[in-house]
Amino acid sequence: MLPILFEIGPLTIHTVSLFHTGGILIGIWWLYRQSQKNHFDPQKILDLAVIVVLWAIIGARLFSILFDGSLQWYLQNPLKMLMLWNGGFTFYGGFLFGLGAGIWYVRKHKMDMWQIGDMAAPGLALGIAFGRLGCFFSGDSFGKPTDLPWAVTFTDPLSMAPTGIPLHPTQIYSTLVLLVVFGVLLWWQKRQRFKGELFLAFIMLYALVRSFVEIFRNDPRGVYLEGLISTSQIISLLVVIPALWLFFKKLRQYKRLRVETSQ
Repeated sequence: MLPILFEIGPLTIHTVSLFHTGGILIGIWWLYRQSQKNHFDPQKILDLAVIVVLWAIIGARLFSILFDGSLQWYLQNPLKMLMLWNGGFTFYGGFLFGLGAGIWYVRKHKMDMWQIGDMAAPGLALGIAFGRLGCFFSGDSFGKPTDLPWAVTFTDPLSMAPTGIPLHPTQIYSTLVLLVVFGVLLWWQKRQRFKGELFLAFIMLYALVRSFVEIFRNDPRGVYLEGLISTSQIISLLVVIPALWLFFKKLRQYKRLRVETSQ
């Protein structure tokens, strides 16, 4: 499609980098606006966002190198590991590293971890949806061959996707389902019962839609059992189990508290 947006002398602006940066800024903007509404210290929220983003980038890159099937290539070309502008990130690596850094920061500053997670959840869905558009322009996260009428054919030789072959537009699938998740979370926000509900809902919904889109992807990302399951689907399962357990545990606590207060 359009892997390189423009070039100025030695400076090359990759479209995927622009959209990923935009997605990060959308997430930060959303969290900042929510923090103002909920009377959090805006400076601490911005500091939190910077720490989470830095560690998320490290985690996303590390997971991509280790689990996307390109480890040997990176070992033979170690400098390529540092070329972040060329793409090569795995969401779950960024999520897990960013989550760990975020938990450390909020505990250090004695902030409400669950409330911050709830405030961030819709912005995460919206930011990731925007970032996936960058994958579409670069050809990253491309789909399997298909003869469906909405198939896309990449023609740019710099594209990360194979050229001249009609493919599932899996990047667009991701954007569309994440926009649905964003809408569901906004709807859910008005009916929220306990702290952490929205954040846990995001984790479960993302795991569901990510596993669905993985069915149509064909890029190197680590697949097992003769292509039956991918790394991200395995991680989705491992992430959704504790999220479900926490969700129903906190729901039971909420219901028990309601019964006690009504007596």
